[in-house]
Amino acid sequence: MKERTRMGIRSTETDMFLNLDEKKKQRILGAAIDEFAQKSYGNASMNVVVGKAGISKGALFKYFTSKAGLFAYVYRMSLGRIKDYLRAVRDGSEDEDFFVRLEKVMQAGIDFTRAHPGLARIYYRIIFTGDSPYKREILAEIHGESLEFIQSLIRKGIARGELRPDLDPAAAAFVVESVVDRFVQAHNVRFMDQTLYFEHARNRDSSQWAGDIVELFRKGMAF
Repeated sequence: MKERTRMGIRSTETDMFLNLDEKKKQRILGAAIDEFAQKSYGNASMNVVVGKAGISKGALFKYFTSKAGLFAYVYRMSLGRIKDYLRAVRDGSEDEDFFVRLEKVMQAGIDFTRAHPGLARIYYRIIFTGDSPYKREILAEIHGESLEFIQSLIRKGIARGELRPDLDPAAAAFVVESVVDRFVQAHNVRFMDQTLYFEHARNRDSSQWAGDIVELFRKGMAF
């Protein structure tokens, strides 16, 4: 059994699961994502997962030793996809200035949640409900990774003379990450946006808002 622990978040996938053919793995993960996205963790049913995946319950527990272990695996897989997505944005915009890169990061957040609505719903269930396992550790890790990512862009911007040299990278990253996170949330969680209606915004409208927000940052952060 491959038992992976990071910050107390323990996934319990077995070699049997890891050695499955890719189609079957994706079928099982798709069923798990659907169930965790539609219901709170406490109400999510392993019986429903096996029904959607077309496997026996005994087989599922040979692949994962517990519901919490399956949930943790889905989370780890989701985080990996998000990091890969943002890394591609970062690397693909290496020659552009900080503000162009920040706007692309904001748009990437919207694009990712629209492309992976189930993963987005799971994330927001973790934030807004209290029964998800490892909730504190998951949120600490996600925000830590996000802050580190934004801070790396800020340091690069300062080094290249695009941002004010007196900026505190940690403080600036906290403010920027908070706005970016809220911007993406407003596109996915109705009660987080009661005025601008981001949830139903077209891509063109979202891009315009991202540009306007970045322009506010430019006025306060540019060298």
